[in-house]
Amino acid sequence: MSLFDWLLDPTGGVGVLPPGSTAYTASPWIDVALDPFLLQNNSTHQIRFSVTLPDSPTLRGSYWAALAFTTQPRATLQQGVAARMRTRALAVVYVTVQGTEQPAAELQGVTVVTGEEDGKRFLVADVANSGNVYLRLNGELRFVDTAGEVVRRVPLPERVLLREGLVRYRLPFPEDLPQGAILAQVEIQPQGPAGGYGGPPLYGEVALP
Repeated sequence: MSLFDWLLDPTGGVGVLPPGSTAYTASPWIDVALDPFLLQNNSTHQIRFSVTLPDSPTLRGSYWAALAFTTQPRATLQQGVAARMRTRALAVVYVTVQGTEQPAAELQGVTVVTGEEDGKRFLVADVANSGNVYLRLNGELRFVDTAGEVVRRVPLPERVLLREGLVRYRLPFPEDLPQGAILAQVEIQPQGPAGGYGGPPLYGEVALP
């Protein structure tokens, strides 16, 4: 076991960093025994930890860290090739200072791009966190025809948006999209740590080329 900081890039990739290396790290506040343990097949192992915040009036909003569980590498033989495999699982810990939450987000742009090689179309939308807590983003992509009717609905995958972070959606157009579709609309509903947001959904639209 070990403690890490972590960040998300705009496409959702996770970057693991040494503890205490990010601006909003919670790793110094986590007390946990990092002793190794044996996990048998089809069994569970309970980990207990405590979180103690320093007495500081400057703490506001959300902070985060991760408990990492890394397996000891074991040699395996596959088609005559020896390999040593190691697996790491992260248990994310969020800490939000109650009463200081200020959730806010902005939809910075909505565009349609076309793949150079295959000609497939994608809707690209950037969402920035302008508040002080992490957010979970859900929503849908809609396609509208000349009569103003919605001809396709595509649910968006849930994404996490960290403080001062950016989420970039790159959403493929449905292969069976009707020819009469002329407009793409994206609607995103952020949710804060307690489930609320306090503002209207984020909305953007773009005409189809």
